[in-house]
This record gives sequence, structure tokens and C-alpha cells, in this order.
Amino acid sequence: MSWQESPPKSTNVDCSIVDLVFKITGQALPIDHAYALFQGLVRPLPWIQDDQWLGIHHVHIAESGNGWIRSDDHGILQLSGRARLVVRLHINMLDSARLLCGKQIAVDKHIIEIGTAKVRSLNPLDTVSARHVVADQEIQDETRFLQWVNEQLKVVGITPTKLLCGKTRLVHTPARILQTRSLMIADLKTGESLALQQFGLGEGRKLGCGLFLPHRGIDAV
Repeated sequence: MSWQESPPKSTNVDCSIVDLVFKITGQALPIDHAYALFQGLVRPLPWIQDDQWLGIHHVHIAESGNGWIRSDDHGILQLSGRARLVVRLHINMLDSARLLCGKQIAVDKHIIEIGTAKVRSLNPLDTVSARHVVADQEIQDETRFLQWVNEQLKVVGITPTKLLCGKTRLVHTPARILQTRSLMIADLKTGESLALQQFGLGEGRKLGCGLFLPHRGIDAV
């Protein structure tokens, strides 16, 4: 963990990047579904392969519920009616992405039906978190990982004061296994929060890596 005193806040906001949130219907997905989901979306939307802004969030459910605790990397996610597919993209591509509505995609051996979609603007709260940030083997140690995060953020003019990394998870692809860590960054200026959500951190954006979501507070962590 890295913790310093707070800087003053800024209010500079850019709204060109948004999340498009799709209702989805299906029975289940693999827990490690990032690559299969990307492949499933490429078939109806081949342009996403070359879109530098596009990011695909992992389909998320609670870590536990009704006495059941999900595993970290293996097994199956049982989807509820509240499950959503969330794609982060530039507003110029909204109409193209909405062509998914009403289609079915195959994610590994599972069929997912894509329903209606709504736009969700990025919320520049002063705390953001990412479930997966790719960390190479040599920076898996918490201290070195946080040093790397600081270095990456300073390149784009962000000087973080409060960082907290968490669980290590794996994202499998045919070419390699990505080792990732969860990351929370707190006490950001408004412009910094928005920039992190827009640009992300590290590689694997289309595999749900380096994508930040607003988080309501770090005090309880």
C-alpha cells in the first residue's frame, strides 16, 4: 500500500469516452472468459480489433452469495438477471456498437443473447478501482508493482497519493497467460479520475485489463 497526504482537486471533465451497458441473457460463462468474450464480439463487430479506445469489461458477479464463494480463475459463473455486458468506447462508435442488440454470441461453449443497451457516462469520483491490471512476472511483488504503477501514471501527468493493490488473478489467452492484480487509486483530482477511466493502465484493454471504475470511498478497505 502507498499512502500520502491529499492534493487539491481539479474539475476538468471530458465526456468523449463512455460505457455502453447491454442487458444479457444466458445461463453461464466461464470465470476466465475475457478472451472468449472478445472473440465472441469480434465476429459481429470486426472493427473492435483495431479500435484503440475500446475496452471490454469482464462480466461481473458478486464474489460470494448465499453461502457460495466463487473460485478465482476456474469454473463457471452462473448468470443472474442483473448481469451486464459493458463496453467502453468513444461516443463516435455508439451506433456501430448498438448493432449487437438482439444478436447472440458464443462465449466458449456458452450462448449469450445481447439485449437493449444504455449509455453510462464515466463518473469522475476521487477513487477508482480495476479488477485486473497486467503485471509482468518481475513486478508481481506488491512493492515493485506499486512502484511501476506510480511510474506509469507520472508519464501521463498523474501523481497518485493513495494506492492499494489486491488479489492476483490470471487471464488466459492462446498466446500467453496474463498475470494481473487488482488496484485501487484514491484521492484523485476530477480530471485524473476521468483520465484513468478513459485511458486505462497497462495492456489488455480488450481483455478487461487496466479498466477502472469509480469506487465510492476507500476508508473501509
